[in-house]
Amino acid sequence: MKIETHQLKLAEQQSWSIKGKIGFKSNKKKQSANLHWQQDSSEYQLNLTTIIGTSILKMYGDKHFSTLITENDTYKDNKASRLISRITGWELPVENLQFWVKGQYNANDQTVVSEQGLVTQLTPECSYCENWTIDYSDYQKIQDIWLPHRIILNNHSNSSQLLIKVNTWSLN
Repeated sequence: MKIETHQLKLAEQQSWSIKGKIGFKSNKKKQSANLHWQQDSSEYQLNLTTIIGTSILKMYGDKHFSTLITENDTYKDNKASRLISRITGWELPVENLQFWVKGQYNANDQTVVSEQGLVTQLTPECSYCENWTIDYSDYQKIQDIWLPHRIILNNHSNSSQLLIKVNTWSLN
């Protein structure tokens, strides 16, 4: 499989959902949650729940505006990454996650690719995502497309790490 062919297939997949686990680790704290993320073109909905299903937060929006709902409050911002940072303390370029979670990259990004043509490491090149390295493993074939089931995002500026373990991919 050629890397270019695989990346084209990923770009065509604009409506999908994942269910799994997410973990955040920094020098100060560790947190984990169940993850359910739905992406439909530029619109997304992200739900984080505890192990027993209690809602931690819901976040939804598009490329222009985001809303984050916790148990007690609703927050809004025109930049998703700023909103999640303000509320959770997680420094995360949310706007790029819809691509990164699939193993999709931009032309300027630095990549390490396996013999099978799958991205194993991504170092993005963009104005608000410097200091990140994304490692991919445990690819599985879902409807003719290889998708990662283990994604580790390392932020070198603050020594934080985000681990996404996908249990289920659904492509629409």
